[in-house]
Amino acid sequence: MNDTGDVQLALGSARPLEHSLELAEWLRRERGLQGRVRLAHAAPAAGELGAAPDLITVALGSGGIATVLAGSLATWLQSRRTPTKLRITITRADRTLEIETGDANEAETVIRRFLDDGDGV
Repeated sequence: MNDTGDVQLALGSARPLEHSLELAEWLRRERGLQGRVRLAHAAPAAGELGAAPDLITVALGSGGIATVLAGSLATWLQSRRTPTKLRITITRADRTLEIETGDANEAETVIRRFLDDGDGV
């Protein structure tokens, strides 16, 4: 896997801020991602003053961090008390992946493929 650069994650759900904060905290506790996760603001839409943090940025670096991220995202989805279908948008360099799923296995497979060196999904 090519683990260079940053990846941005955005969640689409009924409670995006709450879910983003939960996921960011989850990723920060992941041993291989410690110190690599931060919350950021998306650019405000026209007429908006700003928004709550709604993007999670993960610095991939090297050493298999993309694999750790994909596995951690899948585990987070699986651990949710109430199965929730979430829209996950991942942006990396000039590529964007958007999936809508509540299936942890599907999410992990698609995310790993996207973060791989190939052309992505």
